[in-house]
Amino acid sequence: PATLVATITSPGNNGPYTYVWSNGATSQNITVNANYLTNPNTYSVIIKDGCTVPDAVADFTVNVNPLPSATFTANPLAGCAPLLVNFTAISTGTNNTYTWNFDDGIGTGTGANVSYVYPKPGLYSTYLNIVNQFGCVNDTSIINYIEVYPRPFADFAATPAYTSILDPGIQFTNYSQGAVSYFWDFGDYGSAVNNSLLVDPSHTYEFAGVYVVYLIATSDKGCTDTAVHTVEIAPDFVIYIPNAFTPDGNGKNEIFQPVGVGIDESNYRMYIFDRWGELIYTSDNFRKGWDGTVKGNKQIAEQGVYVYKIYVRDIAGNDHEYVGHVSCLPKDMKYH
Repeated sequence: PATLVATITSPGNNGPYTYVWSNGATSQNITVNANYLTNPNTYSVIIKDGCTVPDAVADFTVNVNPLPSATFTANPLAGCAPLLVNFTAISTGTNNTYTWNFDDGIGTGTGANVSYVYPKPGLYSTYLNIVNQFGCVNDTSIINYIEVYPRPFADFAATPAYTSILDPGIQFTNYSQGAVSYFWDFGDYGSAVNNSLLVDPSHTYEFAGVYVVYLIATSDKGCTDTAVHTVEIAPDFVIYIPNAFTPDGNGKNEIFQPVGVGIDESNYRMYIFDRWGELIYTSDNFRKGWDGTVKGNKQIAEQGVYVYKIYVRDIAGNDHEYVGHVSCLPKDMKYH
């Protein structure tokens, strides 16, 4: 609206004055709602003092500047905190200025295209103020326009977090909050069961080492958080050497073969001697034991007591030597 004032510059007979406007109004001041589509908008007023001829006439011209149109879009409209949203103002005119308010008590921006990161979860309105080159202002807003989802909190404990290869089973306890599903990576990439979807899984490690374990917790909105801890399986060394075997072809206890853990299998030697001290069998393969044969022949050694010498290195690099006796019982005789 515009206010038009009829001002007396030559008093005539000093009135009283009457006013007749082209829109029918009869007061000295009028307010009009000019229309941009009918620019320029013209108005006139006739002023009478009851004496002066001719009556005074005044013309007014009101030019109306356009309001900028105002709307905007955003992408995405929802997502997990912290959420990056790109805003685009849509308006007519040139040389507009744009002022944004993102309703979180912190975020403001300027320009037709702006980006803002919402750091916290919540439901946020968006406000846009547009001023065009004529100084005309248009405000627009969309209430509860952007929804930011909370992320879950992921955490877990490993029991024990440190153990030896002799007892390498680990129980994991899930302390996550705000999640509905879980993905575990035990860091044991040589294992066929390196992953789990259970809430509180367990895992047994085959080899010594330090393993980085990941837990990804996912909320019902698809938001994720990751927790990372390490477990250590310390090397240990244990070897068991049997004192008898029965290479009689019945499929039971056929091989004299040490077993153990923490063994460097690339540094292993085993020698078998008969009662006269003659070498009858050797092996440098920890997983290949003595089958009772003599010097590579198919003949099975006679029943009796034989001497073994075993040299083995543990995975910590320490060398071990064992000398002892093993009973060869090809007829599966009972013994004590």
